[in-house]
Amino acid sequence: MYNILIFGDSISAGRRVEKIKSWPSLLAQFLDTKDKNFTLVHNLSIPGESTSEVIKRFPIEAKVRCKKIYPDDHTSIIFAVGINDIKCVNSKDNPAIGLEDFRKNITFLAESANEYTNHIIFVGLTLVDEQKTAPMDNVYFLNDKIKIYNEIINKECQKRSITFLNITEEWSGFDYLNLLSDDGIHPNEKGHQKIFEKIRPLFI
Repeated sequence: MYNILIFGDSISAGRRVEKIKSWPSLLAQFLDTKDKNFTLVHNLSIPGESTSEVIKRFPIEAKVRCKKIYPDDHTSIIFAVGINDIKCVNSKDNPAIGLEDFRKNITFLAESANEYTNHIIFVGLTLVDEQKTAPMDNVYFLNDKIKIYNEIINKECQKRSITFLNITEEWSGFDYLNLLSDDGIHPNEKGHQKIFEKIRPLFI
């Protein structure tokens, strides 16, 4: 059995799009064309979660799904989380998870995942439309913070030779606003397709 575990937030959960158009669903459909019997994609994404919530449930979620039944059973683990860590409430300088705590959380996830597999992927953060998100009611999602936190993920992955898909850097190179839904945070169908196209070569 080949298990692919995806830990994320509302973006990878597919909020604001048809669920079959989310990038985890697109990945599952793509893999289904190659193997209908032994590959399972487990989308374990929960809207609203930060890295702090993911680390609480990761050991239990991973242990039960990474259990080997046959000698050739193997696992891939994908992390796509962090946007809720940078969420600031009532102030632009009050992120939900501070930089050092975020770094520690990424380290924990990377090292914990390594207990189950050496095929680990971190998906970088997607940029937002600040005209809609800064503020959104009393909440701020800011691109400068996204870039800082994204770089922390990048550096921690480099230390461990873990695959990192730098979505932030790629999207910074073009007009990405047409990849976002009307709330300015969640990718639309085009955005999910773009993310899927980055992930797909890792599973060919």
